[in-house]
Amino acid sequence: MKLNILCDADWEAKIDAVLFALNNLGYRRFFNEKNYGCSVEGIIIVLMCQEPALNLKQRIRHSKKEKSIYLDIMLDLLLFKQIDQEERNRIVAGKIIKEVPSIIEKYKLQDFDVIEFTTDLKKMFGKL
Repeated sequence: MKLNILCDADWEAKIDAVLFALNNLGYRRFFNEKNYGCSVEGIIIVLMCQEPALNLKQRIRHSKKEKSIYLDIMLDLLLFKQIDQEERNRIVAGKIIKEVPSIIEKYKLQDFDVIEFTTDLKKMFGKL
């Protein structure tokens, strides 16, 4: 399964450094070797950390044709400007571990092993 994590963030949030830390874990290679069922072949996560005045809403989309799930993880820009990089990494990893499986479960995909996927998320991103 392909897992890709991108960002749409204000530069002051320093989400680019979080992406570097995630990439250094080798998550793409790890998840590329996994198969959780044929209904989902890819998950694309966008870390959103923008000005609150923009009133951005979380986007979630399941494309049956592409066998992909696209989702935003909303982050607090004001908080991210104030904390250190280790805390940023921990917050993002925690949100991925918590939010992604719960979003996938809402689709009630019959052949997707959410339990194994959640275990692998914890194994990979729990390192941060």
